[in-house]
Amino acid sequence: MITLAKSSTRTGPSCCAPTLTGPERAEPGNGLLLFFRVTDFDQALQRAHSLVAALEAEPDINPNTGTREFALRDPDGYYVMLSALSAA
Repeated sequence: MITLAKSSTRTGPSCCAPTLTGPERAEPGNGLLLFFRVTDFDQALQRAHSLVAALEAEPDINPNTGTREFALRDPDGYYVMLSALSAA
């Protein structure tokens, strides 16, 4: 199951999510953060490793939610954060 959730401001992997700083940085994927919560974090991580050469943010525990999360870029350059549905 994948649940869409609104991201909040915090430290950790999501601290470095892209922002739209001006028209000169308006390349595809800049300024948008996709955030998914998944029931099987380990399976999602394994799948991500098979799809991309490198993760944008390695697995870590979000100190605010206690959930594990990681980030990657999709083929169009969008920043995608995946988070476990429940705390680690």
